[in-house]
Amino acid sequence: MDRGPGFTEPGPLRRQKHTVEHAVGSHLVANQRGGSNPLVSQSTAPAPRPCAMTALRSIVYVSTASRLIESDELESLLVEARGLNRQNDITGVLLHSEGNFMQCFEGPEEAMRSTYRRILASSRHKALIELMNDPIKQRTFSGWEMGLATPTGSELIALSTAQWRQMSVKAELSLSSPPGLELLKIFWTMRQGAH
Repeated sequence: MDRGPGFTEPGPLRRQKHTVEHAVGSHLVANQRGGSNPLVSQSTAPAPRPCAMTALRSIVYVSTASRLIESDELESLLVEARGLNRQNDITGVLLHSEGNFMQCFEGPEEAMRSTYRRILASSRHKALIELMNDPIKQRTFSGWEMGLATPTGSELIALSTAQWRQMSVKAELSLSSPPGLELLKIFWTMRQGAH
């Protein structure tokens, strides 16, 4: 997959490519919507949240950190994102591995536009590549203000190189999600089951 100009995959990410199923034991930190602790380990999936009758959008991207991010800085970023997401009715997950990010976030169209503009302008990362930016019928991560998983480099490669675009011109009429989103759902479910 062509990552575009400026995208670099640090060290092992250039050499490895395995399926997502290889490393179920990696760390998962998540915050269920409405939870009081900003960093809560979860062992079960949250209950689906009712979906308002508003147009929803899902955006998935990968990017590379502008510099090394320490764990306390990542926690601070999560607390900030969860607060903003709660205010804007946005849900989703963030994956971080070896200086690379993948984020899937979803919510009402207008809130998604302003959130994505803020993400695009952030100096915390570079070489952002949009994998998906589509209307959706329902949320995939409805219970998570911003879940966090730390996959292996090979897992992140498998997820980021999956098929993220619908093949059909009538994709918005399709009841199924793009294969990349389905793979991310499987990955997330496996991580929750492992903890």
